[in-house]
Amino acid sequence: MNYIVFDLEFNMFFKFNEGDSANPNLKNEIIQIGAVKLNEKLETIGKFDLLIRPVIYKRMNPYVKRKININTRRVIQGTPFIKAIESFKAWVGNEYVLCSWGHDDILALRENCLFFEFDSLFFNKFINIQQIYMNLKSLSKQPKLESVVEGLEIAMNSPFHDAFSDAFYTAEIFRKVFDFSDDVIINWEKVQEENALKIEELKMQIDKVTICCPGCGELVPKNGEVTKRKKYFAYGHCVKCDLHIRHISRIAHDHGEYSIISNNNIYNTDEVTD
Repeated sequence: MNYIVFDLEFNMFFKFNEGDSANPNLKNEIIQIGAVKLNEKLETIGKFDLLIRPVIYKRMNPYVKRKININTRRVIQGTPFIKAIESFKAWVGNEYVLCSWGHDDILALRENCLFFEFDSLFFNKFINIQQIYMNLKSLSKQPKLESVVEGLEIAMNSPFHDAFSDAFYTAEIFRKVFDFSDDVIINWEKVQEENALKIEELKMQIDKVTICCPGCGELVPKNGEVTKRKKYFAYGHCVKCDLHIRHISRIAHDHGEYSIISNNNIYNTDEVTD
């Protein structure tokens, strides 16, 4: 079994002209895949680096362009996604574990495969190298790749925010922190399905929370409420304290668990309530 340490660069929506709008089914369009293939001894046995021609967000977002130094002229010469991902799948092989720095890249890879109807890449074995490092160092905040590379004294011979360079650095970190424990390999796709069910369950409960007055601690009747995606807003007035209360509940994710976090705050009636 081989470890595929990969990194992606994306382009995303930017409103260049009046009337432009984002595609709700694809937030981040992959424009570069970089990867390093490691064998079971964590020896490098292959490299992959390919630019991908965007078809949804064809013009480079200015922020992305500055960050990754890839302009529109260069990216439109890239390989179409289906051809690129077929090449990647052939290079990956049959027995593999996908590995990346955090969850963003595997999420975007899955979204792009779904959008372009490519179903030959499997996400049932995944390692989050960032999480391994966080567990090792007992960190609660996600560290940036650059700071970890510097902290582990890994030679920085190529620029960051290039898919292949970042995959190379991530592979170097992987070598230093991986203990070959099977516990770190997760069925990513199964976990996503389970998380989606948890979120839907919490959405059914989020508007049942109560408002409490920060002044006296007593329950306050709801005078109004609004639900927006993973957030719930409610408003009330504590007669006893003569205070207007704004309640906010949100679905949060921390250490692998989803939960509802709530806050009650005093607000002035002339404030915007949502």
